[in-house]
Amino acid sequence: EVSKTDGRVGKTTNVIIGGTVADDSAKDWLELDQKVNTYPTERGFTAIGTGGDDFVHAMVVAVESVIDRQIPEDCVKQTLSSKGKYVSVNIGPIRVVSSEQVQAVYNAMRRDERMKYFL
Repeated sequence: EVSKTDGRVGKTTNVIIGGTVADDSAKDWLELDQKVNTYPTERGFTAIGTGGDDFVHAMVVAVESVIDRQIPEDCVKQTLSSKGKYVSVNIGPIRVVSSEQVQAVYNAMRRDERMKYFL
């Protein structure tokens, strides 16, 4: 079983990883998310993009704009790629109340053209 696999914490929230959460896939994503996750819950958001510290700040602002509260500094971690071209921003754990709120966070993050991937 996945929950018993070495390295997995059985009490964590299932995370749906995807490259799109918009348009024609939005309905399918919401249906699947509602089947595997329960809300409210704590979860993290990860974005990978270019732009260094400015990109990190933009991702934090995007999440804050949806959850309507400030994210503590200790909930934001960043990692620079080996060649320094990309930065990975991990924000969380953050309390979210619905699938729609998760989707709204992803959509807010996607508005930044520097974002290449999100998890």
